[in-house]
Amino acid sequence: MTSERMLALYRRMYLIRRFDELCYELKMQDLVMNGFHPYSGQEAVGVGVCAAIGADDHVVSTHRPSGHSIAKGSTPRSIFAEMLGRRGGVSQGIGGPMQWIDAPNRFFCGSIVGSGITVAAGIALALQREGKGRVCVCFFGDGASNTGSFHEGLTLAALWKLPVVYLCENNQYGEAMPVRQFVPCQPLSKRAVSYGLEGVTVDGMDVEAVLAATEAGVAQCRAGSGPAFIEAVTYRFRGHYGGDPEHTYRTPGEVAEWRKKCPIKRLRGRLLADGVDEAAIDALEAEVEQELQEAQAWALEQPFPTVEQATEHVIVPL
Repeated sequence: MTSERMLALYRRMYLIRRFDELCYELKMQDLVMNGFHPYSGQEAVGVGVCAAIGADDHVVSTHRPSGHSIAKGSTPRSIFAEMLGRRGGVSQGIGGPMQWIDAPNRFFCGSIVGSGITVAAGIALALQREGKGRVCVCFFGDGASNTGSFHEGLTLAALWKLPVVYLCENNQYGEAMPVRQFVPCQPLSKRAVSYGLEGVTVDGMDVEAVLAATEAGVAQCRAGSGPAFIEAVTYRFRGHYGGDPEHTYRTPGEVAEWRKKCPIKRLRGRLLADGVDEAAIDALEAEVEQELQEAQAWALEQPFPTVEQATEHVIVPL
């Protein structure tokens, strides 16, 4: 991988981290319109996956969608506005932090755990019939692997050899419960075997590892060989949601140990080792900070939707 490409990945990861931190501050001010689920710590997964697909490919996300959406191409200002419930958001403030559609970037998310797995199978079926070689990537968490939708979606995708990459983002907890307490097999990628698929587990704190595994899965889908199943082992640095009393189910020491594996610090170290000038990285970070400050300020100035606008795209006028 060239230094130029690594820098591009670093910029996107750093942007997502700082966006997430700014959103957390907005949530603590009660400005985010609904539940906010932080993504800090998991940036290598969203960025690594979306770097392996094209603009015409589809992504189905979860109730923790901001990092995925930005990695797929959504602008920070449009996601800020959506988080704040303002016009100018990707769904004009109607969707909110957990359920928006960014149609131009072919991005979809929803708040019901596991629901995207069957939706992705449907999208992949449409793409298969279209015959243009496009794929769908479906993000879901460790907890979603216990849902009925997981079985239904994986069964159909495997039987019909649908072009879908199922990406299990294992961040160690289903809300407040450790994954080892509710999933009887480790690693979670073993579950793919029962559907006739080869599951792959990768280090979700290493963007290069995630990118390589996703590229292989996408190639498999484009070749018509059926779905791929990837488990990315990662960790969320903050609680399940903004204001989560995380001290009740995990220790500060555990969080500190995982923070040592920070994917952004890891990639920065790799860049420096490859001879990239530290001043260039600092300048890139300053550029991101400026972009986000301007995007947040713009979003805060946008109006709220009106009652009349609540039914846009829902009811067909007579």
